[in-house]
Amino acid sequence: MKPMGIFSLVGEALRVAWSQPATTIVTLLLTGAVAGVILGTTGQTVQAEQEVLARIDDAGTRSIIITDTEGRAAITPAAVDRIEELSELEWVIGLGPAIDARNAGLGRAGRPAAVRVLYGDLPPLIDAAPWAQQPNTALVGTEAQLTLGLPHPVGGLTLTSDTQLAVVGGYSAAEPLTFLNRSLLTAPTQDEPVVRSIHILTRRPQDVAAVTDAALTLLGAQDPTSIGVQTSEAFADIRAAVAGELGRYGRKLVTMILGIGLLLVGLNLYGAVTTRRRDFGRRRALGATRPTIIGLIATQTLLLAALGAALGATIATALIWQQTALPPDWPFTAAIITLTTLAATIASLPPAIIAAYRDPLTILRVP
Repeated sequence: MKPMGIFSLVGEALRVAWSQPATTIVTLLLTGAVAGVILGTTGQTVQAEQEVLARIDDAGTRSIIITDTEGRAAITPAAVDRIEELSELEWVIGLGPAIDARNAGLGRAGRPAAVRVLYGDLPPLIDAAPWAQQPNTALVGTEAQLTLGLPHPVGGLTLTSDTQLAVVGGYSAAEPLTFLNRSLLTAPTQDEPVVRSIHILTRRPQDVAAVTDAALTLLGAQDPTSIGVQTSEAFADIRAAVAGELGRYGRKLVTMILGIGLLLVGLNLYGAVTTRRRDFGRRRALGATRPTIIGLIATQTLLLAALGAALGATIATALIWQQTALPPDWPFTAAIITLTTLAATIASLPPAIIAAYRDPLTILRVP
């Protein structure tokens, strides 16, 4: 008997599976149950973990705020440029001291809003109108626009120093910059620039501590005792602890369920191999190689496990969707189907090796 090609092997595996309905059904049920149970337990844990981490992230796990609390540090805009060179950042901006401004059309009768000089580019968290950052122009935050009594985000402002400022557009800032919605942002002028606070967003929560140390080193403050630092390092530590604890729980649960499923699939296949020992003996006597026998059993198990895992995951997904109104994470679902299929295929190898290495003559002599 010549070696079987891949298509012949798959076709023969399907024929054998069809001729053994009991073994086929049990394998489908076991692999489907394993995939469904993992998805219904660990899948829910993963979904809960994502929701918890999203809530923690809303608190700003990646933000750093460096402030000249006493006004003696004399931070220059060059510090913002130096910090911007750090690779672990998403963005960094500097803000000047707050200066009151009023609607020029209302004069002293209008309510004031704070104007801050912006050093650096507008970060993606600020949805703003196009702005060339020309001197004596400003963008107005959504709340500041109401405070100033501007019907539209355009108009003239008068600063406390009697300087005139033209509002050329508006913006809306998201966390952790929502406080800017109460202010206006203006471009730097030729006056002596002073940075009062620096706001940083790191790429990952675990980068907060290292970026904070590096930023303080690059600050170049004349009076370091005037510097105050507010970081989300505590939130980042909580995030890491939550993710680690839930991750360990999920891995233990998946390992336990897969182990039980692997054992049951192996016992089921061992029973099937034992009942078919004469069939395998005839195949060996007719020239089938040991790798061919092993490949036939493994291929049969792989096909059945893939089908069973897909069916089990589909049913579990439908039930979870119905109960929670949210579908499980699709990449996680695909990973569970793949993992269940591989585990079942691995579980089929010991029975397959036993079947392949039995002496065909001894088997055929048994009545």
